[in-house]
Amino acid sequence: MFLRQRLRDRLKKGREAAGLTQQQVADAFGWSPSKVIRIENGKIGVSVTDAMALVSRYGIEASDGSDLIELARKARQPSWYAPYKEVMSPELEAYIAYEESASIVRNYERNVMPGLLQTEEYARALLRALQDELDDAATRQLELRVELRMQRQKALAVNEAEFFFILDESVLRRVVGSDAVMRQQYETLLRVNEQPNVTVLYVPFAEGVYPLFRTPYQIFEFATENDDLVAYLEGPGGEALLNERAAVSGNRKEPADYLDAFWDVEKTRAKPITREVLFGSAEAAAS
Repeated sequence: MFLRQRLRDRLKKGREAAGLTQQQVADAFGWSPSKVIRIENGKIGVSVTDAMALVSRYGIEASDGSDLIELARKARQPSWYAPYKEVMSPELEAYIAYEESASIVRNYERNVMPGLLQTEEYARALLRALQDELDDAATRQLELRVELRMQRQKALAVNEAEFFFILDESVLRRVVGSDAVMRQQYETLLRVNEQPNVTVLYVPFAEGVYPLFRTPYQIFEFATENDDLVAYLEGPGGEALLNERAAVSGNRKEPADYLDAFWDVEKTRAKPITREVLFGSAEAAAS
């Protein structure tokens, strides 16, 4: 669905840049006007052949046109996370698609370790603690969620994107599962932080209150200027996606506001994650 939406947006922008109406496009290809409308509404998929025709008609430059045609091809293929659909909300599905398509991912967390950084043991302990029932069906869904989370982490190793994480100190101090689980989680955090495309920082308690500290959020930036900045929010009322052209009803902030807050905290409040921060000075010295 996400790829279809991206394709829809870019085709609509291409038509508008070419100065064409939906009726003119329909007449050029012998289509009904409703087909163009449904393509731009994301109601129907776009074949690769149709995408090639539209790219040519809109006079889209070669490099952008190739990207758009490849997007049409990918939009028609099953996603790798299709087997996990039963434990995914539409917002989570869109989130994962943004996550693997973005060139820069920024993630602020105030309560628990970000999913991309969690060990399997941490993830399982966390999800089990949040689950009301543990019958056979619930246990199966829990394991699917853990497996999905572990599969997502491949993005850190194979994706060319840059990942920036800012954690409130409460994330580091809250014990999830057991002390043994946390020790393993700390070691994993230090190891992942050594990757050239990953930066993990934390905000000490001593820094007090800082911008937008109450709401976990993620920000996605894309390599092409044709794609909008996107923010994903998690709160008591559920999940929400914001883009630059369509803010969530009742929410006055835009993705750029969250990006500004992240930069502010990163530059003025956040500190490096070190072994001493995680394990204490005595143990860090001993190691």
